[in-house]
Amino acid sequence: MRNEDVNALLLFNRITNYTPRQKFVLLERFKTAGSIFLSRKKAEDVLKKPFKINGKPLNINQEQESIKKELLYYRKNNIAVIDINSRYYPVQLKYIYDPPPVIFAQGKVELLKKECPVGIVGARKASNSSITLGYGVAKELSKVNAVIVSGLACGIDFYAHKGVLDGNGFTIAVLGNGIDIIYPRENAGMYNRIKNKGLLITEFPLGTPPFKYNFPKRNRIISGLSMGIVVVEASANSGALITAMYALDQGREVMAFPGRAASESFGGNNRIIKEGAHLVESASDILSILGKDFEYKQEGSKLSYSLLEQDILNIIGDDKASIEEIERFLNSPISKIASALIMLELKCAVVQHPGKIFSKVYKYGK
Repeated sequence: MRNEDVNALLLFNRITNYTPRQKFVLLERFKTAGSIFLSRKKAEDVLKKPFKINGKPLNINQEQESIKKELLYYRKNNIAVIDINSRYYPVQLKYIYDPPPVIFAQGKVELLKKECPVGIVGARKASNSSITLGYGVAKELSKVNAVIVSGLACGIDFYAHKGVLDGNGFTIAVLGNGIDIIYPRENAGMYNRIKNKGLLITEFPLGTPPFKYNFPKRNRIISGLSMGIVVVEASANSGALITAMYALDQGREVMAFPGRAASESFGGNNRIIKEGAHLVESASDILSILGKDFEYKQEGSKLSYSLLEQDILNIIGDDKASIEEIERFLNSPISKIASALIMLELKCAVVQHPGKIFSKVYKYGK
C-alpha cells in the first residue's frame, strides 16, 4: 500500500465510537479508508454519528504525528499491516460478521494462509491434568502441520502454544492489546518465542493497553481464524466459552473435552457438550471432526500412520486388545476402528487373533 493509504487505514482503525462491524459496513461502501476520509461527511452520515477517538471528535491533523511514529515502529520491527482487502488477509476471517479492518502481524505471516488452523482455549487457572492435556494435544497436532491458534493468556493458552512449538509446529497468538505490549508480563518468554517461531497478531493500534473489554473482541478473531475451537477446561463463566459462542455464530466446529459430573472447573465444557458441542478425547478426534485425514511419520519409523492408527497402537501397547476394548477408549465409530485395524494389518503393524483380538507385530517407533 502507498503511505497515504496506510496512514488513512491507521487513522480509521483508531476511531473508537464505531464497532468493527460498523467499520466494515463503511469499507464495503467506500472501498478504502482513504475514500472514507475524502468523503468524510457522507461516511459519517451513513450511521448518523461523527468519528470520535476516546470520546473526542476526530482531529486528523492532531493524529498525524503519532500515526507516523506508529508506522515507523511497524517498519522497524518487521510488522505487517494487513488490510481487509489484502491478499494476505485470511479468507475465513474476512467473512465473519465483524472482521477487523486491519490486522498487525509479526513473525511468520504465511501462517495466516496455512491449512487446518485449530483454536485451543481454556481456563487461566487450569488444573494440572488439563494443562498436560492441552499441551499434549497441541503437540500431537503439530505432527500433522495443524496451526494452533490461541490467546497467549496464562494457563491453557500458554501450554497450547508451548506444546505446538515444542513439537516444532506452527502457532498464532491473538493479542488483546497493541503488538508492542507484552501481556501478561510473565509470558514474555513465550511472546518472544512466538514472535521468532510463530505469529503474533492484533487488531488494536500500537500502545493499546490490555483493557478488560478488549478480550471478548480478541476471542472472535481466535475463532474467526480457526476451522474449529477446542475447549480444554472451562467453568460456566469462563472467557473460553465466549470464544466457543463466537465459533458457533461463525459456523465453526465447537469441541470440548468432558469433565467430571458436577465439576465446577468443567461446568462450561459439560454444558456446551449437552448443548451440542462435539465431545473429544484426542487429537485424532479433533481432526476427524474437522474432516482432516492426516498421516504423520513416527520418528525412526519407516511406516506412516494416521492419528487413529497411532491411538490404536498406543491402546494395544505391549499386550493384546479386542476391538471392543479399543472402541471403549476411543470416541470413534467401530466401523472407522475396523478400517484402521485393516490398514494396520496391511502395514504388518498388528496381527489379528481369534475373537477379533489384536497385538502388535511391528516394533513401533524403534
